[in-house]
Amino acid sequence: MAGERLRAIPFDGVMAIVGDVRRRPAASTRNLRQYAAVVESIAARMPAVLPARFGTTFDDVAELTLVLRSRGATMRRRLRAVRGRTQMTIRLLGSDPSDESYRGPTPVTSRTGVRPRNKSTQGTQYLRQRLAVLRTAREVPELAPIQPALRRFVKDERVERRGDIATIHHLIPRSMVERYRSAVERTATESDVRLVVSGPFAPYAFADNW
Repeated sequence: MAGERLRAIPFDGVMAIVGDVRRRPAASTRNLRQYAAVVESIAARMPAVLPARFGTTFDDVAELTLVLRSRGATMRRRLRAVRGRTQMTIRLLGSDPSDESYRGPTPVTSRTGVRPRNKSTQGTQYLRQRLAVLRTAREVPELAPIQPALRRFVKDERVERRGDIATIHHLIPRSMVERYRSAVERTATESDVRLVVSGPFAPYAFADNW
């Protein structure tokens, strides 16, 4: 992001692409765009990539190696899952859960938890509320009319909610991007579903926040 040279550090079947910077990069528009450009460039050259969270830094190679050692098995498993695949993203409007007690930003993915907005002092009540939020947030009924047309493409899925917008990330084979996009747009038009489809992207939503 600062014009630094990138280099590869291999470790036990995993390769980290790193660059030396003087300080942690600020989350500016320019830096975010530059980071995305670098990640997409790497993804275009590699059969599998797990993008690190923006701003991830280590003090030295020893610290990075420690992380690779402790998370190696998980990384190799995720690399196998994304190999030869890419991320497509669908954004649906008007998908906010109807329960007013759970309105507001509540991102949900397979790698993050959910925290109900209303406080609970009873353990059982809290768990029930947590389960209700989780189930509701993963349900996207507006997508139901087009799901049958997408099943043959989708290898994995992540769902997020922010206000009245539901975002669905799909992991699909790289070779099927155009067929996937055509299927989404065609069935959405036929079913009168309001959505925006974008991609392909590196599999950010499937990197498990390493």
